[in-house]
Amino acid sequence: MNNQLLIRLYIISFALLMSVFVAAQDPDGTSKNHNEQVTIISSFDPSINQAYKINTSPADVTFNIDKPEFTYQSLDINQPTEITLNPITPIVINADKRTSSTNNSLKLGVGSLFSPYLDFFHSSGQKNDYRFDAHIYELSTFKNIKDYSPSPESNAYLNLNYKKFFKYHIFDAGVKYSLKTNRYYGFKPDELPTSVNISDNRLKQSFNLAKVNLGIVSNYSNNKKLFHSINVDAYYYFDKYSTTETNANLSFDVHKNFNVSDMLDYQELGLSGKVTYFGNSDTLVTSNDMLISATPYFNGKYGMFNFYVGLNFNFLNTTTSNFYFYPILDVNVNLVPDVLTVFAGVNGDVHKQSFLKLTELNPWVGSTTKLKWDRTFKAYGGIRGNIAQKVNFSAQVTWQKFNNMFFFVNVQDGISNPNLPFNKFAANYDAGSVFGVSGEISFAAGEKVNVLLGAKYNTYSLDSLAEPYHKPSSEVKLGLSFLAAKKIRIWSEVYYYGARKALDANSNDVDLDGFIDLNAGVDYKLTDSFSVFLSLNNILNSEYQRYYNYPVHGIQVMGGFMYKF
Repeated sequence: MNNQLLIRLYIISFALLMSVFVAAQDPDGTSKNHNEQVTIISSFDPSINQAYKINTSPADVTFNIDKPEFTYQSLDINQPTEITLNPITPIVINADKRTSSTNNSLKLGVGSLFSPYLDFFHSSGQKNDYRFDAHIYELSTFKNIKDYSPSPESNAYLNLNYKKFFKYHIFDAGVKYSLKTNRYYGFKPDELPTSVNISDNRLKQSFNLAKVNLGIVSNYSNNKKLFHSINVDAYYYFDKYSTTETNANLSFDVHKNFNVSDMLDYQELGLSGKVTYFGNSDTLVTSNDMLISATPYFNGKYGMFNFYVGLNFNFLNTTTSNFYFYPILDVNVNLVPDVLTVFAGVNGDVHKQSFLKLTELNPWVGSTTKLKWDRTFKAYGGIRGNIAQKVNFSAQVTWQKFNNMFFFVNVQDGISNPNLPFNKFAANYDAGSVFGVSGEISFAAGEKVNVLLGAKYNTYSLDSLAEPYHKPSSEVKLGLSFLAAKKIRIWSEVYYYGARKALDANSNDVDLDGFIDLNAGVDYKLTDSFSVFLSLNNILNSEYQRYYNYPVHGIQVMGGFMYKF
């Protein structure tokens, strides 16, 4: 009873805070952190296993566990977000000597799904001068699921990035090309009427993505200087059925340390902004949209208090023109320095539910699905901290309001025949809100033991749809990695994905059971340069359905080697 009362008081407090900032407008913005930057340039030492670090930003954790994707890294949470080529902006550490370094790693393997696997990484550079990285990846699967239409798929990409370090600036450039293929296998051919003949060509799908990035950021050792950064990125995305998406972004940020008040320990005034263009076209519609946003902000520190305050202005031009502004407030209180921090805030966002985003999450989305802009407002609060530099933890509650969140529902492939299977997906949109609770705790004992436990729970309130289709109420992940011997590392991952709702061909609700996905592996380091690995995915051999009518493969085994040179 006391816990329920605390939750209610928390929600009421956020509602009061929102009422101060939001008056007849939708809010928007994102929190900022202090912009002291450090560039650490060292030789790249790829390894098969990688420990987790706790996420210290107040952002929701999203698990992506679609199969049959192999990661071959212990404790690795895949975030289903849009691809970006500009990494965290660094600041250089001055070194007495310039040291050149070149590292390469090659991973090759083959799996039980007749799955060839290639992962090559090259990194070379010179301290305080330049850095060049190249990454080539390919994974294909050719084994089918019993009784279902053939389900081969592939994922391949090339990623190149170059950084040049000048005395006061850093230049960053990157290109990426990726190709993904799959089939709309979500039906059983033997259950179709004999009169139904589906062309094999209509079941194939492919997604091509070409992306470029150019940016420059100031690199002053004195934070009294005017910090400035500008970045331009763009991508072109198209599928097999003449659906295309063009996106271009110009973003900037300028800020400077000012002595606005003698009461504050640190004071910073700044202005950030972004211009976003989307051009979308399919066989039915064509659209051109533009979003212009600007955020003046103030970042300050007083004793144990750190705060960021801003106001985000947005001009959205689609078939009509609309203006939105959003307050931004992020407050961090260091109750115990380096041990315990309490945080709370409000912010908002204007973004497009793009074709790239939808198909990255669900590759069986139809080519003519609707794409809409969403406006969100979020209030959050929680704690994060560190115990003895070994245990990291975070917990937060979030309330978010949205006007166009997408929910996947099964549809036919567009041919007017009532006997055709519902083997594609469309995005249905709805307004409403979601209340979420999430937490994460990790433990690291040097390189010997690493443990991560993360969980989240969401409850939706929708205006029109009966259920939040294909969105689970709960997600849990447990990861463990430990050094069993000097050269042997064992890892394991356990995912739990809660029950979901879907719609059948007659628009009736269907229950999708929750499932557990257990994965494990072992890496054996024969020499400093050569190691072998064995990975087992979906050990419970469960052909669960992440999406309705799309079961995943059962147990999967992958083995191979890694060579560093």
